[in-house]
Amino acid sequence: RSMSKIYEKEPFQFNMNGEHLTVQYTPAESDLSIMGGNSNWRGPIWFPLNFLIIDSLQKFYKYYGDDYEVAFPSNSGNVVSIKDAAMKLSERLISIFQYDETKKQIPVFDAKYPKFNDDPHFKAYYLFYEYFNGDNGAGCGAAHQTGWTGLVADLIDYTNEK
Repeated sequence: RSMSKIYEKEPFQFNMNGEHLTVQYTPAESDLSIMGGNSNWRGPIWFPLNFLIIDSLQKFYKYYGDDYEVAFPSNSGNVVSIKDAAMKLSERLISIFQYDETKKQIPVFDAKYPKFNDDPHFKAYYLFYEYFNGDNGAGCGAAHQTGWTGLVADLIDYTNEK
C-alpha cells in the first residue's frame, strides 16, 4: 500500500468490475476497511523493503561504480552516485531512531511516548516497530520486530564504512 504522498490530496481513482474505487495516501494506519483496516505489510515505511532496495543499490554501485548516477530524490534534478543514494536512504531510515533536537524527541516514539523521549531510565531503549508513519517516522504496528527492523544496525554499520 505504499502510495506516494502526491495521492494524499488527489486520490488515485480507477474502475474495477463496474465499481468506481478511490485510494489515497495515508501516512500510517490504513483508513480502508479492506483486510479489516489492518496495515500489516502495507506500511509507508517498511524496513525489509527499504533494506532490500539499499542492498541492491550497493550491489549496483559495486558493478557500475561512479559511472552511473540517479536523481535523488526522484525527479528532483539532483544527481548523485548510486552509492550516495544508498547512503542517503540509509541515513533517512537511521534518523527514525535518532534524537531530533528541533522536535526534542526521537521520531520513532513520537510525542505520544514521553517516557521513551524524556525519562533517563527509558530513553536509551528502543522498540523495533513493524512499520513507520511516512510523515513523521512514528512507530506503527507491533513493537517487537527485531528480525526486520533490527536491520537498522546493518544500515548504521554501512554508513560508518563510508
